[in-house]
Amino acid sequence: MASSARAMWVWVHDAAPPDPAAVAAFAAQQRITEAFVSVPWGGPTAVTHQCVAALRGKGLRVSALGGDPSWTTGTDAVTWMQRATAAWLFDGIHLDIEPWTRRDWPGRELELLAGLERTVKDVAGRTTLPVEVDLSPWVADRYPAAFAGIVRRADAVGLMAYRDRAADVLAVSATARRLIGEARKPYRMGVDTFPVPEPRETFADDGSAVLERELAAVAAQLAGDPRFAGVAIHDFEHWSALPG
Repeated sequence: MASSARAMWVWVHDAAPPDPAAVAAFAAQQRITEAFVSVPWGGPTAVTHQCVAALRGKGLRVSALGGDPSWTTGTDAVTWMQRATAAWLFDGIHLDIEPWTRRDWPGRELELLAGLERTVKDVAGRTTLPVEVDLSPWVADRYPAAFAGIVRRADAVGLMAYRDRAADVLAVSATARRLIGEARKPYRMGVDTFPVPEPRETFADDGSAVLERELAAVAAQLAGDPRFAGVAIHDFEHWSALPG
């Protein structure tokens, strides 16, 4: 993956799914090269097929996106992956599990991170598709050995460095990028457009011009890193609604 690559999360909600043509048009306009399209527990729906077809029509790679904090333990992630890939729709698997959002995270941190490592290992062992896992960079700061273990099990990392200025994106991700480099794995630098209480963690209050400016600065700073595989923006719904 080239450092100029751009990816986008696309959550396909059952109650109000996005228009596939609109998703594909926006992706083309924004020079997206890969989309992570969510697949429900039961497997691809008609809208899933329509979104994938529309995005492929614009020349994009498409990965199956899925995850739930409960997937940290048990075999649900493998079951979901097998259902998601049964129709041969996708080019990859993108796991967004995030066990640190669980209510029982405090006091079980290392246990749950070890569970995430096992889950990534199990999914990767049951598919020939590349498996990318979303990780928050602060995990690398607090639990470096556990973070490195998860990275080793994946083919690539989506590094959710959710800040709204390039200098902050680079600062919060420094340890994570070092550990990923030691594991010789590619990573994407992810940013957010979802409205959250902390303004510095999202571009929701900044607009698309600031987003593009800061992403360009991040890409320029990381251009010499052979592991840097481009940027990723979360997510289509909120990014497409940003003011100019």
